[in-house]
Amino acid sequence: MKLSWLALGALLLPLGTGFAADEKFEKDRQAILAMAGDFKVGFHFQETLSLRSDYEAKTKAYEEEAFETVKVVEDSGKKIVLQHILQAGPMVVKHWAQIWTYEDTEILEFQGSRVWSTKKISAEEAKGKWSQRVTQIDDSPRYEGIAAWVHNEQSSEWTAVANRPKPRREEKRDDYDLLVVTNRHTVTPLGWFHEQDNAKVVKREGKEYPLVREIGYNPYLRVKDHDFAKANAYWDKTHAFWKDVRGVWEELYPAQGSIKVQSKAEPGVLMDVVAEFVEETEDGKAPDVAKIRESLKPFVVAQ
Repeated sequence: MKLSWLALGALLLPLGTGFAADEKFEKDRQAILAMAGDFKVGFHFQETLSLRSDYEAKTKAYEEEAFETVKVVEDSGKKIVLQHILQAGPMVVKHWAQIWTYEDTEILEFQGSRVWSTKKISAEEAKGKWSQRVTQIDDSPRYEGIAAWVHNEQSSEWTAVANRPKPRREEKRDDYDLLVVTNRHTVTPLGWFHEQDNAKVVKREGKEYPLVREIGYNPYLRVKDHDFAKANAYWDKTHAFWKDVRGVWEELYPAQGSIKVQSKAEPGVLMDVVAEFVEETEDGKAPDVAKIRESLKPFVVAQ
């Protein structure tokens, strides 16, 4: 017997959360939880339309495939955290995370130049909506948007606009500074699909303008026969450490104003510092929260 995506989401975790039983709220939760599981993933990006006479849209598309397992690492009812773990051949990478918060009144907005600002949202505006904060592989911030889920007979959709840093595939490009992205997550019985309508934006020297548009399509198709043993073993060893890292980042986010997250500081390179902690953790010598906090603080500068 085939399960609908709603039934599948309901089986992933019990829905007894202590909150008032609300049909729409529970459908939202089930849609988010249905994004957990084992998937074959495609990463497809194509520039489409140049918005400047001195720039020609690239005709070659970016195409990659991999396998990812997505874990529910926190579910407190109104907050759900999903962690992606990418497995490509023998390589295992802790990938991006999704942090979903119901009726969130504070989101982080990327400003460019590695600066994020706290954006206040009224309770009225946030009513019935979920924010999605996406983090980098070291759990530093990436982008965040907020919107309401829309449920159809056999699918659910969430669509929000957010400013994003340049993707890792284009970090070396110096002709634009950030992306303004419309993100759509669609959950179906086959899996889920991340569609993106991107504008690559120049923001420097007091000027801000779009350079080129790009479309992105990332299908997450459920698989049953792929061996995720290495990814699962990695997460078994490191999940407690990453929970501490997420907690420290939450402490460092500004209640108001802005922060700059530097890639280099006195301890070294941010990703290298975190990678060294991961190695220690896999060797059974995980750093405590105090050491994590002490090591991350130099990378975060109030603006």
